[in-house]
Amino acid sequence: MNKHPHKQEHEIDPVDFHGAAIVNPDGSETPITEAMIKRACDEIERSIQREPTRAH
Repeated sequence: MNKHPHKQEHEIDPVDFHGAAIVNPDGSETPITEAMIKRACDEIERSIQREPTRAH
């Protein structure tokens, strides 16, 4: 059963980005996922652990 009886076949459901997306060079948008955020945080944590401790 078609949930959208008036919808054309070529139309795509809009994606709910919750305001968080990366705009690609071609203008398309890629939603930022939880996995992307976790990966970025892990990379930051690893980079901090590699840096020598600085005296303030």
